[in-house]
Amino acid sequence: MPLQFRPIEGVQTGLIGYLLADLAAKAAVVIDPPRGQTELILALSEERGVELKYVLRTHVHAADGDACDELCSRTCACLLAGDEFEIAGMPAARMCRVGHGAALSFGAETIDVIGTPGHTPGSVSFLWQDRLFCGDVFDLDGCVPSGSETEPGRLFDTLVRRVFVLPEETLVFPAHPIDVRRVATLEELKAHLAPVMRHGRDAFITDMESRRTMDSASGESVP
Repeated sequence: MPLQFRPIEGVQTGLIGYLLADLAAKAAVVIDPPRGQTELILALSEERGVELKYVLRTHVHAADGDACDELCSRTCACLLAGDEFEIAGMPAARMCRVGHGAALSFGAETIDVIGTPGHTPGSVSFLWQDRLFCGDVFDLDGCVPSGSETEPGRLFDTLVRRVFVLPEETLVFPAHPIDVRRVATLEELKAHLAPVMRHGRDAFITDMESRRTMDSASGESVP
């Protein structure tokens, strides 16, 4: 096979990363590599004889602070993230910033960058062929916990203007399972979110803020 696509799941975090490789060109990228999986990613790269060119991050929470420094330093790969992405202590020489509409290449393959702020200010998604790697764009429960970085208005705009305009047969690969599913079509996810999206932006914001207030008052997550 000239291409390799390999999900990599974090045992402790539940985060799902993705290794994409052009085997003919011996070039690869990894998207949202889970913490603790550096050795596995290095072993897979060595097994396939590919060089890791980019470490792509859809987003990182401020409280998390995982900059993938070890993976980048051991492979000389560039950490690539959105314009508003901020991680303290990451060497500037090893970090690249991209904005909406940028295109990345590894070997003969191209990845399109889609700015998808909302879950965090600097969230981006990556479109490769018919597959969208979107981080936690569909994690509406991320709007709920008090103190979260989610901005409901920007998230609504992202879904309507940047995500839902893609072909409905697009395969969506999230950073965490969506209702235990690790992949779904965009058509399925649009239908799943229809009840909270159909009343418009203001109602969406009000609903998310109301749930956040309830969560703050109860000290528990709102299902």
